Amino acid sequence: MIDTDIKLKWHLDSLPAGTVDPLLGFFDRLPVDPYIQGTFRERRYGRVEKEGSRFFPLDNGVFFQAAAINKFLGDVPRTYAELDPAFVTHPAFGQMLTRFARHVRLSDGKAIGIHQMRITTAQGESVPPAPEGVHQDGFDFIGVFFCGSEGVSGGALQLYHGLKEQPFFQQELHPGEYLVLDDRRFYHNAAPVLPLTPTRGHWDVIVLTA
Repeated sequence: MIDTDIKLKWHLDSLPAGTVDPLLGFFDRLPVDPYIQGTFRERRYGRVEKEGSRFFPLDNGVFFQAAAINKFLGDVPRTYAELDPAFVTHPAFGQMLTRFARHVRLSDGKAIGIHQMRITTAQGESVPPAPEGVHQDGFDFIGVFFCGSEGVSGGALQLYHGLKEQPFFQQELHPGEYLVLDDRRFYHNAAPVLPLTPTRGHWDVIVLTA
């Protein structure tokens, strides 16, 4: 399944069936994001550098977005828990990095930011994966790789030409599907995640930036 808008620079595709399955256990060990109110978002962060067909871990450093870009957490230096080294070196995650780098034509020596996130819900909750709403992230490109969910619905990815427009693209992804887009041209968001059962549910995603 491939859906591409070449002129507008976005690409919807999927990894081979079952690719993300070995990564699911890593989401069970994510700490709560300390920079938001509540416990609905769990998160780790890391960076790698591309050299040829390989990717080498970099120091996490401080994640920072200007207030002009992120009105929710802009101008806040953020230090997140590091990614599990076994996750970073896992061949399944390597496929994600390779796909993303190829789609955006990433040059050697360039870094990729990695945001591993889980959104959790409980009965009666409607949880926005991106509390800042429709936004850009301040990068050239981003890739959203959906890994799976349990006990929830919603979370459709949305693309916009402008902040005050209706989405021109909206779709719930299946495990292994991903969306790569030009962050300079588009705004994006995700629809609220809704519980399907009285028990705790979750929605797992990996966001890559370059």
